[in-house]
Amino acid sequence: MFLLPIRCVCADVQVPTPSSTSILIMADASPAALAAALKSALAGRDKTRLVEVLEVVCGLASNAERLQCMQLRCDVTVQRALTQYAGDVEVAFAGCRALSNLARAVDAKVPMMRNGAHTAVLAALRDHGGDAEVAQAVCVTLANLASSRDNSVQLVRDRAHLAVATAAQNHNSVVGVAHAVCAALHNMSIATDNRVPLVRDGAHAVVMAAARAHAGEGDVVLAACVTLQNLSAAATDNAAPLVRDGAHAVVIAAARAHSGNVEVARAACATLQNLAAILETIVPLFRDGAPAAVMAAMRRHSDNVEVAQVACGALTNLAAVPDYCVPLVRDGAHTAVMAAARAHAGDLQVARSACSMLLRLGLVADNSLPLVRDGAHVTLVAAVRAHGGDLVLVQYVCVLLQKLVDRAENAVPLVRDGAHVALISAVRNHGGSAALVFAVCHTLQSLAIAADNAAPLVRDGVHVAVMAAARSHASDLEVAHATCGTVALLSRAAVNAVPLVRDGAHTAVMAAGRAHSGDKTVAWAVCDALRHLSVYYDNAAPLVRDGAHTAVMAAARNHRGDVAVMQVACGALRNLALAPVNAVPLVRGGAHTAVMAAARDFSITVEVVRAACGTLLSLSDCIDNAEPLVRDRAHVALITMARAHIHDVVMARAACGALLNLSRTAAAAGRAVLVRDGADDFMRLVCGRYPADVIVQDYCRRVVW
Repeated sequence: MFLLPIRCVCADVQVPTPSSTSILIMADASPAALAAALKSALAGRDKTRLVEVLEVVCGLASNAERLQCMQLRCDVTVQRALTQYAGDVEVAFAGCRALSNLARAVDAKVPMMRNGAHTAVLAALRDHGGDAEVAQAVCVTLANLASSRDNSVQLVRDRAHLAVATAAQNHNSVVGVAHAVCAALHNMSIATDNRVPLVRDGAHAVVMAAARAHAGEGDVVLAACVTLQNLSAAATDNAAPLVRDGAHAVVIAAARAHSGNVEVARAACATLQNLAAILETIVPLFRDGAPAAVMAAMRRHSDNVEVAQVACGALTNLAAVPDYCVPLVRDGAHTAVMAAARAHAGDLQVARSACSMLLRLGLVADNSLPLVRDGAHVTLVAAVRAHGGDLVLVQYVCVLLQKLVDRAENAVPLVRDGAHVALISAVRNHGGSAALVFAVCHTLQSLAIAADNAAPLVRDGVHVAVMAAARSHASDLEVAHATCGTVALLSRAAVNAVPLVRDGAHTAVMAAGRAHSGDKTVAWAVCDALRHLSVYYDNAAPLVRDGAHTAVMAAARNHRGDVAVMQVACGALRNLALAPVNAVPLVRGGAHTAVMAAARDFSITVEVVRAACGTLLSLSDCIDNAEPLVRDRAHVALITMARAHIHDVVMARAACGALLNLSRTAAAAGRAVLVRDGADDFMRLVCGRYPADVIVQDYCRRVVW
C-alpha cells in the first residue's frame, strides 16, 4: 500500500488585529526598548501602558526583531503579565497575541516552549475560554509553537490538543477560531508520535466538525483536510477509526465544494490514499464514492503533478481488492492514471503509481482485454522508456505485460505497440535480477506464440536479449525454460531461421541443454528449436559444425523414456541429415544408432518411426556410410519399422529407398548381408502391398541384389 509523507501548510498563523485596538507609537520601538517598557509597565502595575506595549509586540514584523525580543526574555515577561492579570480578558487577549507573534520566529519556538509559553496561554484559555478572541489567540499561539516538531510532541503530552478541542466546541460558529483550531491540530499532527493519541482523543472529529460548519471557507477546509491527511498517515492504527467516523466523507465533500482549489484537491486525495492503505476500509470508501472523487480531482487539476501523485496512489490502494478492479476499469480509473502518466511523463512517482495501479487492475483476468484496448500497454512502454533505470517500476511493467499476454488476443497488439521493446530494455538494464529476467523471458515466450509476432520479434532483437539472459543466468532453470521456449517458438517462422542461426541462437539453447541436461522441458525446447532451424538447407552445415546433432543425441539419451522429447529429437536429426554434407559426420557421431534406438523404444509412435526412417534414408545416400550402416544393422531396423507400420506408405517409401541406396553403395559382402537379413523379401512384400505407388514401384524395380 502507498502512504503519503506529511506536508505542513499551516506553519505560522497570525491573529488579526481588532479594529478597535489603538497602537502605541513609541519613539524607540527596538526590542531592547520594548523589553524595558514591558518590565516597567508590569512593575508599575500600569495596565493601560502594559496593553499598549503588548500591542506593539504584536505588531513586530520581522523574525529578527521577534527573536531579539525573545532573547531579552520578553516572552517570560508576557507570561508574568498573564499571571498577574489572570482575570483580565484585555490583558489575556493582548498577551496571547504577543506570544503568538513572537512564536512566529523559527529559532524562538523551542526556547519559548522551554520557558513555559504554552502553559501560560493554556491557563489564559481556561480563565477566558468563553471569549472567542482569546480562544483564537491561544490556538494561534499553540499552532505557531507546534510548527516546531520538537514542540509538538510535548504539547500533546501536556494535553494542549484537548484545550484546543474545547475552544472549538465553545466557538464552533467563529471562522477565525475554527481556522486557528485546525491549524494548531494540523501542526501537532505532523509529529509521527502524535497521530495515534490525537485520533484516540478525537482531534479528527474536531477538524471534521470545523470543515462541516465552515464548508465555504477555503482556509478552514484546507487546514482540516491536511490535518486528516497527517492523521491518516498512521494508517495501521488510524485508518479504520477515521473511516468509521466519516473522515473520508468530509474530504470528499471538501474536494467537491472547493473543486478549483488545488491544495484542497491534493490534501483530499492524499487523505483518501492513506485511508485506503488497509483492506478493511476499502469497502466503505468505494461505497461512499472515493474513486469518483479522486478521478474528478485528477481531471480538474490534470496539470498539477502533486495531485497526480496522490491521486494515482489513492486509486492504486483502492485497487487492492480484486472484487473492485472490474468496476474501476468500467468507471475509467485506468484511463485516469494513464492520462496522468502522459501529462507527467518525467515524474517517477506518478509513473510508478500508474504502473502499480494498472498492474493491480490487470491481475483480474476480465480486465485484460479492455486494458489493452484502451492502451494501458502503451503507457507501460512509455514509462519504461522514461524511467527504465527504476527497478520497481520495471518490475510492475514486466509482471503486468506477463498477465496481459495471457489473453491470446492481446499478443499481436502488444508487439505492434512495442511491448517487447520495453521488455528488452528491462532485461538489458536489470539483467542481474533473476526474477525479472524470468518474467521478461516468460512474457516474450508468450508473445512469440502468435505466429504473426515471430518476424517482428526477431527483427527487433528479442532473440539476442533472451540469449544474453540465458548466458547471464545459465544455472537458473526457470530462465532456461523461458529462453529455450522463446527460441523454439521464434524458430518456427521460416523467415527467422537463418538470422537465428547467424546470431548464435542455436549455441545458446545447446548450452542451456548441457547446463540442464536432466530437465525434459529444456531438452524438448532445445530439440524443437534445432528441428525447426535445421529445416533450411543454409543452416544444416553450420548446425552440425557447431554440434547440434550431439546436443540432440544427448537429449535423446537423457530422456529416452519421454516420447515428446524423442519426437522432436528424431525430427531434428532427420532434418540435419537432409544435407549431404552432414551425412558422414552424423553417422560418425552415431545419429543412426540414436534414431534406431528411439524407433525401438517407441515403435508404435508414428512420428518417431517416420523420423527415424527418414534419417536413415538420407544417411544411406552417402557411399561412405554404407558399411557402418549395414554393420550397425540399420537395414534390419528399417525392415522392422516398415513391417510394423506396413499401412504407412511414407515409411514404406523411406525403407525401400534406404535399402535401394544400401544395395547400390554397399560392397558385395554388404549386399549379401542385406539379402541374408531379408531385404529382398521385404521389398517384394512392399511392392505387392503398394502396386499403384509410383515411388515404391520405382525403388523396387531398380534394386539389384
